[in-house]
Amino acid sequence: MDEKTNMTKPKHVLVAGGGIAGPVFALLLTRSGHRVTIVERAEQIRPTGQQIDISGTGQDVARFMGIEDELIRNSVRERGLRVVDAANRTLAEFSLAQTGGAVLTQEIEIMRSDMARVLYERAQAATTIEYIFGDYITALTEKESCITVAFNKGPERDFDLVVAADGLFSKTRDLVFGKAAAHMVDLKGCVALYTIPYEAADEDWCRAYTAQGGRSVNMRPRHGEVTGAYLIVRSEDSNRLGRLPVEQQKEEFQKMFAGVGWETERALRGMETTEDWYATSIAQLKMSRWSKGRVVLLGDAGYCPSPLTGKGTTLAYTGAYILAGCIATYPHYREALEHYEKDLRPFVDKLQALPPFVPDIALPMSEWGVWLLRNGFWVASLLFKSGLATLAGRIFRPFSWLFGGELELPTYAGLKGIDDVSG
Repeated sequence: MDEKTNMTKPKHVLVAGGGIAGPVFALLLTRSGHRVTIVERAEQIRPTGQQIDISGTGQDVARFMGIEDELIRNSVRERGLRVVDAANRTLAEFSLAQTGGAVLTQEIEIMRSDMARVLYERAQAATTIEYIFGDYITALTEKESCITVAFNKGPERDFDLVVAADGLFSKTRDLVFGKAAAHMVDLKGCVALYTIPYEAADEDWCRAYTAQGGRSVNMRPRHGEVTGAYLIVRSEDSNRLGRLPVEQQKEEFQKMFAGVGWETERALRGMETTEDWYATSIAQLKMSRWSKGRVVLLGDAGYCPSPLTGKGTTLAYTGAYILAGCIATYPHYREALEHYEKDLRPFVDKLQALPPFVPDIALPMSEWGVWLLRNGFWVASLLFKSGLATLAGRIFRPFSWLFGGELELPTYAGLKGIDDVSG
């Protein structure tokens, strides 16, 4: 049997990474009669993680999958953004109802763990999706009709394709492409995300405080008796800071944010006892190609847009939809992966096209820069409240250049949505 004939049969695809992009891809592809195995290095679905959101094409994909309503039910119900000063006075306010998601808060603001749980429960109900926890890929060998995968613990197995969806620092990507192939664009910043005990002032709004020295502190609502603390800092040493052990990261953040004011001291106290600390450098990942042979990159492993865009999860959903659509529609894997590269590239290029002054304008170093940022927020908030959303969007564009106006999702003959399944 020749390869082309063989590839018209249902495929068995291995996904490295059980976070968000991999399960979305698996749920979409298996509706078309294919099988997916997901191998996850952790022993279980990670029960912690930061607040994430999806909008635009990402929300379109969730709707296509039939999970939009469930994600909304599990959302944190953040009403919008309040920009505050050191005395906690509101300088500017952007409600979701007024801005329609143009400024930070989206309709679906959800904890990463809750989104991962929704996807995992859906996958568990699908007999064509297999999970392997506590293991990872150690070698890949291309053959004429398949790719043989070696695991750290389990036996070797053959698959039609391998999807690397194991994050920004993907080990699978390095095995296939080599470390030199991934161009990491350092945006000279670092962000720490964790939870602290809830206090009465923690309403259902995100409160954002900016201080000189390129430092920003945000408090965001969470489920239960906790609040999300976000510390963002400009740093020429961001790569080193983002890769330090947790205790050393905490020490560095304690030093950098000492004396910043507002509720920063509360955030620093909470840092000592938090159980879900996560810190990473602010960076983009760019690659000239996302596939090589029978291996293809998905999500942050191939095209991380950076946390500054707020579009990482949206791009993960969009990439998963396009990859699943191409595999389900084009019988030969080479043709499918070529269409994936072509169809997805406009989305990635748009969401990675940061202005040259980023992150300077979002994390100003001087008092003048802080004043300018706050007044930009103030003017934009007045325009939104006055119903001049279009003008507000133009003035606000330097601060949130990537919100809204996304490209339209392509359609694929072989991909089935919730309406196709229920019908």
